[in-house]
Amino acid sequence: MIQTNEEKYWIEPSHHHDREIRPGHKHLVFKRSAVKHPHNKKRWKKKHKHSKNCGTREPKKTAEVEWLRQVGKLTVQEKRSGNAKKKTTKKPDYQKRKMKKYKQQQLLNRTKRSVSKPRYVEALLVADQSMVDFHENEDIETYMLTIMNMVSSVYLDPTIGNLIKVVVVKIILLDENDTDPPLNILVNADVTLRNFCKWQKSLNPHDEKDPYHHDVAILITRKDICARANHPCSTLGVAHIGGMCKQEKSCSVNEDNGITLAHTIAHEMGHNFGMFHDTEKIGCKGKDGNRLHVMTPSFEVDTVGVSWSKCSRRDVTTFLDKGLGECLQDEPKELKDYRYPKLPAGAMYNADFQCRLQFGTEVKVCSSPSEICSQLWCEVNNTCTSQLRPAAPGTHCGKHKWCQDQKCVPVVDPPVAIDGGWGEWSSWSECSRTCGSGVSIMHRKCDHPKPSGGGKYCIGERRRYKMCNIEPCPVDQPSFRALQCTSYNNHTYNGKKYTWLPYFDQDEPCELYCSDLNDTIIVPWGEHALDGTPCNVGTRDVCISGICRKVGCDWVVDSAAQEDACGICRGDGTKCNTIEGIFTKQSLEADYKEVVTVPADARNIYVEEMNQTENYIGIGSVTSKKFYLNGKRHITLAGEYTVAGAQALYERDNEWEKIRIPGPIKEPIVIYVIFKGKTPNPGVKYQYTISKREPKTLKYSWVLSEWSQCSVTCGGGTQHRKPLCQEMITGSSIPTSIVDETWCDPAEKPEKLMRACNIEICPFHWWTGPWHPCPVTCFSKGEKVMRRRDIMCIEGKEMLQPDQFCEQSTRPHEYEPCNSLPLCLEDR
Repeated sequence: MIQTNEEKYWIEPSHHHDREIRPGHKHLVFKRSAVKHPHNKKRWKKKHKHSKNCGTREPKKTAEVEWLRQVGKLTVQEKRSGNAKKKTTKKPDYQKRKMKKYKQQQLLNRTKRSVSKPRYVEALLVADQSMVDFHENEDIETYMLTIMNMVSSVYLDPTIGNLIKVVVVKIILLDENDTDPPLNILVNADVTLRNFCKWQKSLNPHDEKDPYHHDVAILITRKDICARANHPCSTLGVAHIGGMCKQEKSCSVNEDNGITLAHTIAHEMGHNFGMFHDTEKIGCKGKDGNRLHVMTPSFEVDTVGVSWSKCSRRDVTTFLDKGLGECLQDEPKELKDYRYPKLPAGAMYNADFQCRLQFGTEVKVCSSPSEICSQLWCEVNNTCTSQLRPAAPGTHCGKHKWCQDQKCVPVVDPPVAIDGGWGEWSSWSECSRTCGSGVSIMHRKCDHPKPSGGGKYCIGERRRYKMCNIEPCPVDQPSFRALQCTSYNNHTYNGKKYTWLPYFDQDEPCELYCSDLNDTIIVPWGEHALDGTPCNVGTRDVCISGICRKVGCDWVVDSAAQEDACGICRGDGTKCNTIEGIFTKQSLEADYKEVVTVPADARNIYVEEMNQTENYIGIGSVTSKKFYLNGKRHITLAGEYTVAGAQALYERDNEWEKIRIPGPIKEPIVIYVIFKGKTPNPGVKYQYTISKREPKTLKYSWVLSEWSQCSVTCGGGTQHRKPLCQEMITGSSIPTSIVDETWCDPAEKPEKLMRACNIEICPFHWWTGPWHPCPVTCFSKGEKVMRRRDIMCIEGKEMLQPDQFCEQSTRPHEYEPCNSLPLCLEDR
């Protein structure tokens, strides 16, 4: 190459030279600016089309009615029932179900408020034989630590909304001929992931305090892996979504194709943290302007100029707030085994080495210093080729200059790290519900100041919650979950519109699943169930930001206050009796057999079959012929119901039934066994609590009634309070009833009170004069003698007004009979 002040000239051998004609070799001379790269952008993209470089499978949330047959899947019923036959299947493992429920309760118990706390990801790095062979002449450990330095920087970026530190605790370089236990690494990424996850679990010390215990295992390979295929393709990595802290799932497989390996590892670890790909479908794009998001499904060009989307921030925060990252709380001891490079990747590995990492052959850079920071071009087989990726940060691009953020800038000291600080708390949000226990939230942001230069994210409480509008909703109102499903009735799904009913999944109680009227499809709607949605039958627990939060009997979020078996908040369980028994009677024909009658006000009603059976458990009313569950030849689907005014959960795992009613019930109910022919009864266990009947001592005392109504509305009247005899329970301040006066001591009877009322002068009123004498002194038979009085309409005290000014309906009568007159003598 010849360079002048105006232009660069390239000299290369001619490919059309005939050696026999003339000695020597002809060369071509041409301007650098006239060169058209054979791999221009359009052609490169066509040749190296960027498909979905991440091979991680994201679970499909849409499901068919097959869900109904799975253990733990329950339907919340809203005015529907069916003739659902019991399906004869393998008996469910009761101990496994019990253990799963125990783990879920433990998770709920340790889930606290949304608190930002330091998390430490202890990583195991494993390089396979292909990596070791490729880096045989270089320090492979330094290369891997350089990559992990970049990964750590990505997780310290404040856009992730949490303080997460990635620390390498162990590096293993594999020799496939001498690996114990053996590890089979194939082109098929899914098979390799399965093999690697199993392999790394066997190596992991069980003790969290062991300095070599790892939280996540990262396999790095130079093999051209492919998800769901046995041939090479564009897949760069695979991982398990939400696998962090699960020993058999906290792992990933990553293909080394240069410095972008850091992005691949950060991306796959994001999946381990429960993050999904950034797509418009979930509300986040793969890019924010020119800045690439870490969880973009297609790794494009940038390796360090990346950030986390709001969706990723939400997903990782939810994952940690759910208590799924408990293994990350122990701070690792400082290991002296590994020394992290202090220089950026480009300063450690020059442009030539970066080309070799990308193309895997003896290549060298062919970019000019002016363009190397935005696009790295490499000479491969005498052709200048690019993957359209920039050179790594720190790559030399001029005298005392290096690449940063895809620009050539002067070399300066790194910025000073500034730790983040919390801003002010917001005001309480509007209550999420108008009745039935809603949620109000206040929050603060880590922006006073924002962390920068590698500074730490804020530590402490980021959100606070309080319950609001806890008054019960009207009895006839649909459940809050049902109302949410109904709001999607006008939405089109697969080209059709459906009427949606709530579908409750015990494993994901804060997801909003809805099913059609016939239970043929089940669809997740929205991001999650709204705040205030009940998530644990028989408790006050509600969903908050997609997490099932514990609510105490004092209506405080995350409170430990609990009701005892008697329904008393923080009680000791001594105020009630527990009634329990086992019904073992058999029947030789199809019939309804009464198990037990449960009285009104009973609590903690629990009924369970002791083994699988084709019989059913039914619940009916004592006072009417109504059946709440399984009656009148109708078999009810599993789910939530209202029984005698109380919420009930009916579970049916294949042929194993149980019913739980926290109560109290408003009326007595009858528990039945509905026999199906000669099917044997394995036994039905029942239990409930009822308040103790404590003896009551009565006392009687005098009280005065409320003031009576005034005798007139104006012009001066009277009202009074009269003594009454009141019955009360000793030790209580609440009266039971008013009884006959003979129960009270007459000597203590108070005087009747009287007072004037409505003394203001009436504006217009009737004045009545005295009765005039009868017009005669006696009366004859059949004669009716009347006397009269004067009636006048008066204003105030003395002003006479026309009669129409006064209220005619209250005008006193003017005449009355002379009933005191004697009969005349002639008629005697």
